[in-house]
Amino acid sequence: MSQLVNESLTRYKAYLSADDFAKLQSVTSQAAPLSVRINLLKNPKPLESLNDWRSRYGWQTKPVPFWNAACQILRSETLASQTVEHRFGYYYIQDAASILPVALFDPIQADQLILDMAASPGGKTTQLMDRSLDKAFILANDSSFSRLNALRVVSQTWGLANYAICNYPGEKIGDWYPNTFDRVLLDAPCSMESLRVSESHPFRVISSSERERLAARQLTLLISAIKACKIGSEVVYSTCTMAPEEDESVINNFINLFPNCIEIAQTEFQTTKNQGLIHFENTQYDPNLSKSLRIWPHLYVTNGFFAVKLIKTNELPCNELNRPQRSFKQTGYVQLKEKEQTNILKQISDRFSLSPSHLERFEIYQRDNNLQLIPKAYLEKFYDLPYYNLGLNLGKLIKSSLEVSLDFVNRFGGFFNNHVWDIPEDIEIFWHQGHDLREISLPPEFDPGVIAIKNKNNTIIGAGKWTAQRLRNLLPHRYLL
Repeated sequence: MSQLVNESLTRYKAYLSADDFAKLQSVTSQAAPLSVRINLLKNPKPLESLNDWRSRYGWQTKPVPFWNAACQILRSETLASQTVEHRFGYYYIQDAASILPVALFDPIQADQLILDMAASPGGKTTQLMDRSLDKAFILANDSSFSRLNALRVVSQTWGLANYAICNYPGEKIGDWYPNTFDRVLLDAPCSMESLRVSESHPFRVISSSERERLAARQLTLLISAIKACKIGSEVVYSTCTMAPEEDESVINNFINLFPNCIEIAQTEFQTTKNQGLIHFENTQYDPNLSKSLRIWPHLYVTNGFFAVKLIKTNELPCNELNRPQRSFKQTGYVQLKEKEQTNILKQISDRFSLSPSHLERFEIYQRDNNLQLIPKAYLEKFYDLPYYNLGLNLGKLIKSSLEVSLDFVNRFGGFFNNHVWDIPEDIEIFWHQGHDLREISLPPEFDPGVIAIKNKNNTIIGAGKWTAQRLRNLLPHRYLL
């Protein structure tokens, strides 16, 4: 193993100072501490939430330089993966370096269109949504069908609503939807040569032919990403490998193929130590690639990472490809009439005192007795594009009365002013184990039906259905202890 590690490092020795190379060698065999990134949809005061978790769980933390609402956990009395807040999507656990790509984008505005081209498992998708607080629409694509369920679960737990998940080769999206998106993230499939040991990605031999195959696909994906982006808008390209063949070389090859079509942007995180390479071995790169970012593992106590922000300056030629199409009517969803939608919104307002403004970017559709919040942006821009998952489950109709879903409560429960029950601390454990609660006293103003459950730390921990006899636990298995 040590010989393999040394061989992996040696190819980078000439591109670091003696001091930096020694530091790189010293950390390669040490796993990087994980970080937590706070859910801005559920934590209106993220730093207060973080301070509370530090105190309650005995976390010793270090700031993440790329993102204010995140920190690395150096030591902990309670593991970040073992908390109630983690189960209910109040923060996401990831390597700190992987927070960088989304942080490179300029602020994401309401109603912009965002493409996450290789989205699974969903960490960066949730971060993209946080940038606009669910007001921009995200098309979260992944070419691997087997990875879509993980993306769906992460998205639902986080509380995403203004989005769709789809399953297509990213290489084709740019020809299907040229000049469409305001931001495109391409976190490209790569060799994962992060130069730091981890349980999930141990050191292995990476051949030159493997790098060449990956680089060829990465270039094709990048071409598609830039085609899909509007002129003047931004693409971020990133990988979790330090191999220049998959990083600077991919950008350089694009520039050679399509001169004057992109600009490499300077970013606020640039330092003399993390700038990209302008040559590697016998290959010279565009000098502007010094503006890209190489996150060497010793710089921020992370895994190795590469990211670059690109501005599209001219159109690329596109191929005429028939994209997949399916009439939305074939999904079985039927839009509620205006009067019916008004009635549903009134029921939500009357029961929970939730402002209709939270739902203004959605139309309400019905299939059987189920109601779904469908993003207006999808209906306007991607109406006939087949999807894997779309919008947010609102609930179901029982006769003409709405019974809201657990997903709806988990997403918006923090904004409810009525029918939110503060569960007593001594019975909270039974709730997390999935038990119905009997012989309890709820406030007399609580009507029968679905209520949000909140613990003493103001964390929404699901929904229950209240009747005169019991509070039925609506938590699915994945939320249970």
